[in-house]
Amino acid sequence: MGIQPLARNRGFTLIELLVVLSIILMLGGFALHGVTKQSQNHYMDGLQNAFMTLLLNARNTAVADQVAVIVCPIRMQRKDMSDRLDCGRRNNWHRGVLAFTDHNGNRILDAEDKVVAELPGFAHATIRWRAFRNRSYLRFTTQGLTDWQNGHFLFCNSNQKPQLARRITLNYAGRLYTAPDRNHDGIQENPAGTALRCD
Repeated sequence: MGIQPLARNRGFTLIELLVVLSIILMLGGFALHGVTKQSQNHYMDGLQNAFMTLLLNARNTAVADQVAVIVCPIRMQRKDMSDRLDCGRRNNWHRGVLAFTDHNGNRILDAEDKVVAELPGFAHATIRWRAFRNRSYLRFTTQGLTDWQNGHFLFCNSNQKPQLARRITLNYAGRLYTAPDRNHDGIQENPAGTALRCD
C-alpha cells in the first residue's frame, strides 16, 4: 500500500480578500445609508408629533380652564428650572416652545399664569409659522378657537431635504391636520397638492 501525499491547505489570496472586503464595505454602506435616512425620518416625525401634542394640550387647557392660552417660541433656553421663560422672536421655534395660560391678556407668563406645556430646543430642524394676522405667537381662546390665526407650521430638517419636510395645518376652529403624501413618493404635499419645500 503506497503512501498518499498530504493535501496542501490553500488559503485566500490577497486579491480575493480585498474583493470580499470591498463587497462587505459596500453592503455596510448601503445599510448605514438606510439606517441614517430612517433615523432622520423618525426624528422629524417625532418632532411633529411632540409639537402636535403641545398644541392639543394648549387648546384643551384653554377650553377646560376657561382661560386664553399662548403658544410661542421661547426667547432663551433655560439653564435650570429657576430661569424665567419668556416669548421670543418670530420663527425662533427651534429654541423651544412654550404654552402657558394668559389670564390678563398681556402675553407674558405672570405669577398667576401656569405653564401648560414646554418643548425643549432642537438643533437639527427649523419650524416656520405662517398664518393670517402674521403674529409671532398663537393664542387659543376659551372656546378653543385660534383668535383668527389659521395657518400652518412647516418643519424642515437642517439638510433641507423635501422628504424630511413636515407640516401641521391649523384652522380657525383649532383643528390640526398633518400633510399627506397622496402620490406615495415619500414627499408630503400641501392642500394644493404641491410637494412641501424648505428652501
